[in-house]
Amino acid sequence: MGITINDFFENIYNVIFSPKEFFNSENIITSTRLAAGTIIFLSAFMTLITSVFTGEISYSLLFTVPFSVLITLSMWFLTGLFFEYTAKIFDRGGKLKEILFFTAFAGIPFIFFAPLELVKKIGQIGYFFGASIEFLLYLWIIILYVLALRAVYKITLARSFMLIILPFIAEIFAIYWIMSFNNKVWYIFSV
Repeated sequence: MGITINDFFENIYNVIFSPKEFFNSENIITSTRLAAGTIIFLSAFMTLITSVFTGEISYSLLFTVPFSVLITLSMWFLTGLFFEYTAKIFDRGGKLKEILFFTAFAGIPFIFFAPLELVKKIGQIGYFFGASIEFLLYLWIIILYVLALRAVYKITLARSFMLIILPFIAEIFAIYWIMSFNNKVWYIFSV
């Protein structure tokens, strides 16, 4: 007995309405194919619906949708690899299939971003309302990622949150160091 479309929609329902039970359930069948299908669905849905709501429908969608799907699949896989290799540093690795599955479903709230594009077109009030809801959705997605990391690697919520925030902190330091280095090189050659 394989994975069915009912499993797909049941997982989406559980992520939206009972995420704690979804990420802590022991009898979820983690399927990489189901996770990849979820990512493909989310990416294609977001691209198509956003294009419809913003009025940017054209033949370029024939190229935009597959490109969007390819980029989203790549980023999802690289994110899963990042979490897996970071977990291996702390002897908790070996769960790539599970982290790919749970991070795919952690992105489910992205489906609500497309209708918010329409709300943001209403005017300043609509834009403020849409942007505020988008901010809350981003927080929801971060919480779902934290729950996914906690469930897969059996770590605390604080460590899960740090595992998500760590790349952003590293990026800030990298940008600072690059800018500082460029300023010093510029100063040396300008003297």
